Amino acid sequence: MEADDAPRGTHRRVIHVFVALVLVILATSGIPTLHPSQDLIREWLDPLVDGIGLWQGQWALFGPEADKINVSIVGVVEFADGERTEWRHPNWHDLSPREKFRFFRYMEYTDGIWRDSNGGAWPAFADYVVRERPHPTDPSIAVTRVSLWRQSVVIPPPRAPLRPIADPFPIVEQQVFYSRVYER
Repeated sequence: MEADDAPRGTHRRVIHVFVALVLVILATSGIPTLHPSQDLIREWLDPLVDGIGLWQGQWALFGPEADKINVSIVGVVEFADGERTEWRHPNWHDLSPREKFRFFRYMEYTDGIWRDSNGGAWPAFADYVVRERPHPTDPSIAVTRVSLWRQSVVIPPPRAPLRPIADPFPIVEQQVFYSRVYER
């Protein structure tokens, strides 16, 4: 049974061709290189894949050189009375499977916000942190400064004996990547 407003004829064929093309593009750009011609096809399709937002970027998850640096973001909000509050990037390990599914894109956003190439988003992200972490006792007290920090942890290669899962890795670098002073 079809809906009365379902596409028919040429419109339906156009939709089918479009879906088929998107599936071919996804398959071509997503599967491992099996033949040298794939690289040529990927090079030709690259502007299209970038333009429609399907580009995946480098996956440094697997060898030979896996990603070993975990970055988390901390926002520090300072108030006129000297009080400070902190916003922290959600800890992936503390999230339930349902929360991981729900907040995956949010985690991706906050995971990459610290990069210089995303500097245009820093003022809006700082405003978000200020909204998320109001003064703990009196919301009418003015914000004087917000600072966004990047904290890096290097994950060492596994060796015996393995570390207990609750034993955190030490922070090896902390750096302010954005700060704004608010006028009174």
